[in-house]
Amino acid sequence: MQGMERECWWGRPGEKRGRAVKFTALGLMLLFFMSIFTAGCSKKEEAEEPTYEIAVQVQEVKKGDVKKVVVYPGTLRGIEETTVYPKLSAMVGGLKVMAVNVKAGDRVTRGQPLVQLDSSSLQYQIQGYEAQIEGLQARKAGTEVRVADLEKNLERTRFLFDQGAVSQADLDKMETEYQAARAGLQELDASLNGLQASLENARYDLANCSVPAPIGGTVGLVQVNEGDTISAQTEVAVIADNSRVEVEVNVSESEVNYLKQGQKVKVYVEAVAEAPFTGQITSVAQTAHQTLKTYPVKCELDNQKGLLKSGMFAEVHLNTVSRSGAVTVPRDAVVLKGARQVVYTVDDESVAHERDVQIGIEGEKLAEVIKGVEVGEKIVVKGHTLIDDEDKVKIVTGGKGQ
Repeated sequence: MQGMERECWWGRPGEKRGRAVKFTALGLMLLFFMSIFTAGCSKKEEAEEPTYEIAVQVQEVKKGDVKKVVVYPGTLRGIEETTVYPKLSAMVGGLKVMAVNVKAGDRVTRGQPLVQLDSSSLQYQIQGYEAQIEGLQARKAGTEVRVADLEKNLERTRFLFDQGAVSQADLDKMETEYQAARAGLQELDASLNGLQASLENARYDLANCSVPAPIGGTVGLVQVNEGDTISAQTEVAVIADNSRVEVEVNVSESEVNYLKQGQKVKVYVEAVAEAPFTGQITSVAQTAHQTLKTYPVKCELDNQKGLLKSGMFAEVHLNTVSRSGAVTVPRDAVVLKGARQVVYTVDDESVAHERDVQIGIEGEKLAEVIKGVEVGEKIVVKGHTLIDDEDKVKIVTGGKGQ
């Protein structure tokens, strides 16, 4: 009984070794299948991992003409523009503005009245001058008669003095009276001349109490109001013939020799439109400005539609040095990386490669490449700021893949 109990509890010795082998085999098989399952999942995950491609647009490097463009700021003004002053004499202290007949933006013709001044004080002055002149002229006539009589008496006294009939004192007295009468006559002449000048000035001012437009054009600015007192130094209005406008820019000595009279230029006026206006160089100074040491260049623009206003800010784009048959790339395709200039080329495997380039003349849209790329190579023109060297890219055009 004791032997049987031992056999049941522990089993037979052979059976014990068999069970151990079976358990070991089952464990190894379980580990094998788990490793296969894990490897299969891993491969599945690796296969499903996406490859990202950055969409870009490319363009082939070509030969073309490139022109360097320099930009200079300036201010528009009418070709014929004038500031209107009243034509008053310096003698008048000031006249009151009775009426302003125009406003900014009005079209006026030459001679059209702009402002009317009060003439009442001038009319009173004229009347007073005329009365004074009339009184002085009557006094002058009487003085002239007296001077003539005294001159005759003086001649007679001199004759009698020579004959010994009158004394030296009598002769001296007659000389004194004659000279005093002549001096009085000269004073009357001076007074009359002064009054006559004042009368002429008053008549001149009276004739100019209506301030006319000196040229035909558009009123750009009115600088007086009714009730103001103005003089010959007061700016009344600004008038410009804006059918053509001009802009003057100061060009550096390194650029001026590339410019010629008649050369076409682009002028940007941001206040009016994004697109440029076409202008023409009308004059290139041959002598530098004494203070600025630059050369004034004037450009004219047609303005039949009246969109351009005097005083607007403008940017003049001038073509200077140029080269034909140069290796060119779009200017925007060049990326600055510190002191380096690079472009991104794309190979047949759609992989981007960073390429250092040496840039020559830079135009508004194209840049000359002296070294770095060859004609026919594809370079990234859009999306180049999103990629790095060796990135996989997807070439698109018009939003569709190629």
